[in-house]
Amino acid sequence: MAIGSVEKALKILEFIILRKNGARIQDIADHLKISSPAVYKHLETLVRAGYVCKEPHSHRYLPSYKIVELGSIILRNVQIREIAHPFLIDLMERTGMTIHFALRNGYEGVYIDKIESARTIPTVSRIGMKMRLYSTGFGKAILAFLPEEELNDYFAKVKLEEQTAHTITDVETLRKELSIVRQRGYAVDNEENEPGIICVGAPVFDYTGCVIGGISVTGAASSFSEQVIDIIAKEVVKTAQEISKRLGASV
Repeated sequence: MAIGSVEKALKILEFIILRKNGARIQDIADHLKISSPAVYKHLETLVRAGYVCKEPHSHRYLPSYKIVELGSIILRNVQIREIAHPFLIDLMERTGMTIHFALRNGYEGVYIDKIESARTIPTVSRIGMKMRLYSTGFGKAILAFLPEEELNDYFAKVKLEEQTAHTITDVETLRKELSIVRQRGYAVDNEENEPGIICVGAPVFDYTGCVIGGISVTGAASSFSEQVIDIIAKEVVKTAQEISKRLGASV
């Protein structure tokens, strides 16, 4: 689809949203000065995508609640980032390492914040970037605290592909590790997602008690001994719990 067509579809959507009782095809055509068949074609696309619905009797097109849902997700993500950001800065200062905060998005995680330390090696991660759950510290922390039904669905839908020589690609092996993560409260990505990089992650919960994301401390593998991991893990868990409490969780 050409960029011009996308722009027209968005203008049609905006026009419908701004009309209190929706709009008919001719209303849209007159306002945007495009043909009725062209309007109809764009509307059919918007209906199939779930952004617009059609009233069967009045033949008016109305915005769907999908738009409201997406808007609420954006607002929620912004609010969560604002709440967590000071805690992440404090964690970076205490550990001297790079900090990530990711929210679960279906079968992946999306970075919504990153605090990079000048004392650690640069990483390719960036805000908005999607990442695997099974091979990352924050991701394994999320998986460990999912309800059993959701975890089973995850393993049914996601193929565990090798990212490095250390990636766990066997479901039963990963299940055993997730059980350990639940017991101790944190996960370790031991060069499983990127060679030479270790991450220690902990889960973040919302007011309903559901795991919604995770934070992690990232650094060069050479910086992590077992003793350092223990120290870092305590700081990560403490910070994740502080953020969770601010989000209304009982932890």
